[in-house]
Amino acid sequence: MDYSDRYAFVDFTVTSESGLGRLERVVAELASQKTGEALRADDFWLQYFTECDRKKFWWPSAAQLELWNKFWFSTPLPQRHSPEMPAPSWDFGSMIDAILDGEYGLVGVRKFDTESARLEIDPYAYPYGGMDALRMLVRCFGHTVTGFDDGTGFASGDPQSPPWNENMPPFMPKKPSLWDRLKSR
Repeated sequence: MDYSDRYAFVDFTVTSESGLGRLERVVAELASQKTGEALRADDFWLQYFTECDRKKFWWPSAAQLELWNKFWFSTPLPQRHSPEMPAPSWDFGSMIDAILDGEYGLVGVRKFDTESARLEIDPYAYPYGGMDALRMLVRCFGHTVTGFDDGTGFASGDPQSPPWNENMPPFMPKKPSLWDRLKSR
């Protein structure tokens, strides 16, 4: 595999060799599927994930999906698309589809030493779909994302939305401050 500094990437700490092996296998298959007509059925992809890996995803019931939709649509647009907006974890099929539909080639996983590795992609253009699904893919195999470069520069850590749960009430906008009320007059 030809690696270079031109690739976007997700850096991570390797938690286990078996988790790294599973990640490498699924990345290779996803890369293969991105070159042609992709197999999108969850059943095909589940073979690459252990029961423990699968627990990292959101598998909503119809009732949970209804509660999430109420929460989502009750949130005003500015807050809905902010980093502070609570969100459920990725659902499995959405993560797979986001990776297959991303406008990039999957280069592969490069291991630097026993503890650190990198998942690299080759973006075709910008925007290409982002790194969120790829970071989730790394996390679901138990690894810890330490940073990433989406093509705009290195970002340390693994920013994530606060977790949403079905017991959260529908979003209630904050009361406008006295200053906001005076400004609107």
